[in-house]
Amino acid sequence: MDELTFRQADRADVPKMAGLFTKRPPKERVARMTRRFGREPDGWYVAELKGEIVGCCQAVFPRPKDCWLQWMRIGPNTQGSGVGGAFADYLDRQVLAKGAEVVRLNTLPGNVRVHAMMGGVRGYTEWARWTRWNRLAQKPALGLARLRQVAHADDAEDVLAWLEGQVGYQASFAAVTCPDDFRKTVSLDRSLLQELIRGKKRGGCVLAGADGDMEAAALYAVQGQELRILQLVAATTAGGLAAAAGAIREAKPVERVSIQLAGASTELMRAIQRSFAGPHLKKHEFYVFGKRL
Repeated sequence: MDELTFRQADRADVPKMAGLFTKRPPKERVARMTRRFGREPDGWYVAELKGEIVGCCQAVFPRPKDCWLQWMRIGPNTQGSGVGGAFADYLDRQVLAKGAEVVRLNTLPGNVRVHAMMGGVRGYTEWARWTRWNRLAQKPALGLARLRQVAHADDAEDVLAWLEGQVGYQASFAAVTCPDDFRKTVSLDRSLLQELIRGKKRGGCVLAGADGDMEAAALYAVQGQELRILQLVAATTAGGLAAAAGAIREAKPVERVSIQLAGASTELMRAIQRSFAGPHLKKHEFYVFGKRL
């Protein structure tokens, strides 16, 4: 494909990029992309074939050295032609030059094309399977928090020492919701814990346990009118429910509550869904793919 080229995008490319998102009505696509580009004009790239835009992506850095690929689309008429793979290779080179050490992207479970394109020789592997519930009921938190002793963490080192021995932590280390932008994912490490525990913004880490033994940790943050549990790591189901409830109690009445889990046991996931079910509860599932450069 000698006529395939790549470059940084600018504002004039917005209508053509919006046209790649075919599942939305045309006017909605353009309006949505225009708003997004206006808020975050950096890191956009396009693929052009014979002068026509056939692919786009935004590469953002929610934290230094952590890159997140989002809004990645290849036009329907060029899917399966090799354009997507070549574009992915180009993006790798761009973000590596900007200092990225880790690259991630989300994909739906059934998106076979993305799995095939990013895997194999390109080295992306499935790092986590996310399950997110939106609009959890808040009232059950009052009773569930009594299942265990609940308190806010004040020492990131103690929390990290406990986390490192947990299966749920190992499964989610590289995939926890970014407290500064719920659309992105970062690593659950010392700096993130310190940011949540000592930060000036609303958020923190709620611990649950019994008889002096820690059983669960729930990381949470607030953006706009939403309190989200960014990740819940639990050694026991009761501890996990109590830690989640402790975080949910921090929500104001006007705030929506959501929880996003990766690496949690099936028993805990079912208990969360059952315990916080409400008339508006919604469930979403997707994968986090990633690789180290």
